[in-house]
Amino acid sequence: MRIVKTGSFWETLRWTIRSWKVGYPLIDNVQDWALTDMSMVALSRELANNWARWHFLAPFFASHGLYIYEYIPDNGTPATPPKYPLSQHTSSEGWPWARRAYKSDRELDFEFYMALRIWAARDRDGHEVVIRLASGPKTTDELRAFQRLNTEEARRDPRNHTLPILKYLVFNGMVFVVMPRWQTGPFESTVSYDTVSELCDVAEAFYEGLEFLHEKRIAHRDIYESNTVMNLLRSLSKPGHKMRTIGEVRYAFIDFDVALVLPEGADISTVSVEREIRVPLLDIGLKPGLCNPFKDDVLCLTAALERTVRVAEGVVPRVGDFFDCIRKCDYDECPSAAEVLRDFRALRANMTEMQLKQPPAGGSWENGQCDSIIIWGANNAD
Repeated sequence: MRIVKTGSFWETLRWTIRSWKVGYPLIDNVQDWALTDMSMVALSRELANNWARWHFLAPFFASHGLYIYEYIPDNGTPATPPKYPLSQHTSSEGWPWARRAYKSDRELDFEFYMALRIWAARDRDGHEVVIRLASGPKTTDELRAFQRLNTEEARRDPRNHTLPILKYLVFNGMVFVVMPRWQTGPFESTVSYDTVSELCDVAEAFYEGLEFLHEKRIAHRDIYESNTVMNLLRSLSKPGHKMRTIGEVRYAFIDFDVALVLPEGADISTVSVEREIRVPLLDIGLKPGLCNPFKDDVLCLTAALERTVRVAEGVVPRVGDFFDCIRKCDYDECPSAAEVLRDFRALRANMTEMQLKQPPAGGSWENGQCDSIIIWGANNAD
């Protein structure tokens, strides 16, 4: 009989008996919680197996005041919120919760059930959260990153643009972290940028956040639009307006599953490791081999920001020069996150008030031109 350790003697006994009766579907190795075969038959099987794991753990999470979203394998629909407790978010929700921009619970459906190590839940107070498997019995760099980013000192730093860890939950050696649920959207034109200033806000926030990560000797290694979030919950099928007001909006990096965590004080300018090949690296032409992951982070973030922020070039021509300087530099000459942040702030400081108040010229910038077909600006607001 497998002994399932969950803290107290009685809880351990309870879960050991439960696993003996219904089976033990969990996998201790975090890396095995991943899709390896995307064929339809294999995908259906893997998603069903993954739901079996989360469903098995549901009573454990409920004992900590967390009620996971429900999922029906094989019917092709997202996971749906629990019927109780009711969601309590408001449009002016304070830190660390997301602001409400949805009308019904169905707009909260969890679309990312194929990211096997993360699941949506609602806490006993009606707040939407996500639960993420961060580590198995062998501590991962992802867990080390969360721990380093969530000390009292780190959380007090205004440059810390990551989600706070609300709880660490340990189940039989596996460590789950609980975070507020925010949605992807910082780089999406469907959540409208009404002014050049709002474009600058998102660039400054993420460059500042990257400076902080690197100061903490954490390389993200997978910076991409889908690995960023903002403090908003809304229907992904509808445009959002007036949601980027300074002082109300917050942005954050997520997904540290391939992060590299070095000893604090390490010289990151001389780091050389095997490159972790992910979509953002392929998109900017980086190839397998040795690399400095801190330089890779700067290049990947700059590529993502360029696709969004360079639409301001028609109003502020120097924006194009800023991105070209980084994107076209020799790899060894790639500036640090701190240097890029300094240069961007200098660029912004030289913009006039009239320029900052201008609407962007389009929704995205790609292949040397601005997409001006769809513009979610102030004039489109409901």
